[in-house]
Amino acid sequence: MFRRILRGFGKLCIAAFCLWHMTAIGIYSLFNVEQYPILKWLDSKREHVRPYILVTSQWQRWNLFSPDPLRRVIEMDFEVYKEGRWQVVRTLNEHGVSYWQRAPELKIMRRMEQDSMQELRKRYIADICRTEQFPPGTPMRITKIWHVIPRHEKTESVSWWYDWKPEWREPIRLLNMDCPSRSITGQVLWDKGNKITSLTPYPLPLTPIS
Repeated sequence: MFRRILRGFGKLCIAAFCLWHMTAIGIYSLFNVEQYPILKWLDSKREHVRPYILVTSQWQRWNLFSPDPLRRVIEMDFEVYKEGRWQVVRTLNEHGVSYWQRAPELKIMRRMEQDSMQELRKRYIADICRTEQFPPGTPMRITKIWHVIPRHEKTESVSWWYDWKPEWREPIRLLNMDCPSRSITGQVLWDKGNKITSLTPYPLPLTPIS
């Protein structure tokens, strides 16, 4: 009898938690609802669910599913100059990263897009120099290419998308530098208080190449 009551109470708690979780995420995801009185009232309760949303890291408000989904696709080439020409030593995109490293690596790539992240670009190049065992002074550079997935007024057929080819934009040079001469091991890279990844920092400043 006691076990049956306990089991029923457990199911009730699970149902209550699921209801609370869905309600909290729904309220926190509301946006531009001034013209709908009920949704506007729910939106006014945001502060009640905010602590739970932030503690459980459910705060992302991604626009993946319309009306304006993300459409810009980028990738970065890390090139080394040897034998009289530039050669790609690593391409950073969703296809060239393992499943387990995809999230942190692609997050780093997005960070490196920002002009304020010059130090991060240098450290990433320095890590490649270490792992590939390039000698100090080896010229390296980062090149970004990107394209935008088209958006149509009407839905295109599957065959149209199979035939579609991305129109890559003009490459953008993000950094030219030489492989550094020394390394400092055992450090962790941080960005605005958030741990990004464990890289091997090299002494800065580093000498850029023309």
